Amino acid sequence: MTGNLKFIKNKKLRSLLCKGPRYREARNTNWNMFVSDLKVNLKSCVCSWARREKVDSSLLMEWYHKVLDGVAKIVKKLKKQRKPCSNMILNSPDVIDSLSKLQDKFVFVPTDKASNNIAIVCKKFYIEQSMRELNIFTTNHKEDGKSTYELIDKDTKSIIERHTKYLKTKSICDEVPDSLPFLYWIPKMHKKPFSKQRYIAASSCCSTKPISAVLTKCLALIEKQHRFICRRYFKSHGINPMWIIHNSSTIHEMLATLNHKRECKSIRTYDFSTLYTNIPHSKLKSSLAWVIKEAFKSSGKSYISVYKNDARWTDKPRKNTLHLDYKEVTCLLRWLVDNIYVTFGDKCFRQVIGIPMGTDCAPFLANLFLYFYEYKWIDKQRKAKRYQIIKFFKNCGRYIDDLLMVNNNNKMTELMCSIYPKELELVPDDGDGTTAPFLDLFLTVDRGVVFSSIYDKRDNFDFPIVNFPTLTGNIPKKSSYGVFVGELVRYARACTYYEDFQSRTLPLVKKLKKQFFTNKLLKHTFISFRDSHIHLVQKYGSRILNLHNEWTL
Repeated sequence: MTGNLKFIKNKKLRSLLCKGPRYREARNTNWNMFVSDLKVNLKSCVCSWARREKVDSSLLMEWYHKVLDGVAKIVKKLKKQRKPCSNMILNSPDVIDSLSKLQDKFVFVPTDKASNNIAIVCKKFYIEQSMRELNIFTTNHKEDGKSTYELIDKDTKSIIERHTKYLKTKSICDEVPDSLPFLYWIPKMHKKPFSKQRYIAASSCCSTKPISAVLTKCLALIEKQHRFICRRYFKSHGINPMWIIHNSSTIHEMLATLNHKRECKSIRTYDFSTLYTNIPHSKLKSSLAWVIKEAFKSSGKSYISVYKNDARWTDKPRKNTLHLDYKEVTCLLRWLVDNIYVTFGDKCFRQVIGIPMGTDCAPFLANLFLYFYEYKWIDKQRKAKRYQIIKFFKNCGRYIDDLLMVNNNNKMTELMCSIYPKELELVPDDGDGTTAPFLDLFLTVDRGVVFSSIYDKRDNFDFPIVNFPTLTGNIPKKSSYGVFVGELVRYARACTYYEDFQSRTLPLVKKLKKQFFTNKLLKHTFISFRDSHIHLVQKYGSRILNLHNEWTL
């Protein structure tokens, strides 16, 4: 297993694969076909517009021709700007032959934490590891004696038919995908040695997808309602039982308060080992039932209405809109948990422990499952008036399975067995309490203040990685510079000191230049970022003004 592609002998193939699995070779544009398709669709737009306004379509023809004239001018300009593309690498017979020979023995997969990079894995090893995960010819049991997956003798067709019938009964959707998720894994190449894998159920087009998508919207609304519940709890008791965070910005806000008072003494992080595949189904269903019920009770509404992009509380659902009460949301959740299947080859397995990484609502299920135990434990301590214990859990944040504790005095290590169910394993970091990595931050405690810089697991790879687009590909050029802005914003938020921001920015610019980003546009983009994000960069003083000159030398 390797991410280093130097062993590929064919230079053209190696060059192509080094650009990552998302790279698409530039292609020549058939402008005549483009204009022809545009005319057809524009004409259709005119007809539907005229019908809607109840007027003759001839009244819109002047607008129609003006649009076409404008398009013609743009096409003429683009024809001059775009250079004709040479023959595509993947059309070369020698490249096709080399790739075919590699695929006979190896599997090409994305890399964990660096999905723009290709890892090449021995096919035999890949299958063996998958079989071990599925308990085929091996013994991989949990502490209670149960396996994660259970081989079933039902054919996939009958399962899909049953899923389709249920979804149509619930009026979830009209068309149900006719497949089950298939199991695959990607290597954790940032771990040393390369011995761990992340197993994913490819669920983007499977029979449980519609229900998972509905539950995602519902659970997002329910989580939001619990934030409101916890804010009221904090006002009443001065205690925050909501530890869930969605990004590092929340951590910055928490640390800013502590830094102002110079009250930070220690910082520790914890990680749940294989969280997704260790959650017991019975406990998941019972805990989420409570979470759903409390959210409905707090909202004062009878239904959740599900729309295209979100879900909302309501007492009067609209016609032709999916609306669910407390019992219906709970039933959908239970049904999904009881109908988690994956395929591998021609075999079908039911997941009897845990939730699959890959289904839409998996992060919400994991988050709210842990939240249930955190809320209940905090409330129990309050009722028992154990305020001395609670104060150690005042400043904490959890991003799914990653937990941050500030000024906790190692109480989490002592008490984690009483907080979380026994099936879960919470592993503390091996730090001394003065430094800790968390999400994309590296945190350092010094004299009561926490300083931050960028932490990137991709720095641990022992081969060059691709994490930005290569502009020779079939992508819009100027819009690709948005990735540069995104990284600059991330660096500015994370880095307390100018030196850390600088040490990240300069290598980034160097890397982007190698991927055919121009110095002129990089400079222009940086100045635009600097001027529009003054609130982020003002802490660096006047030195930030001339940073762009350092990469033009």
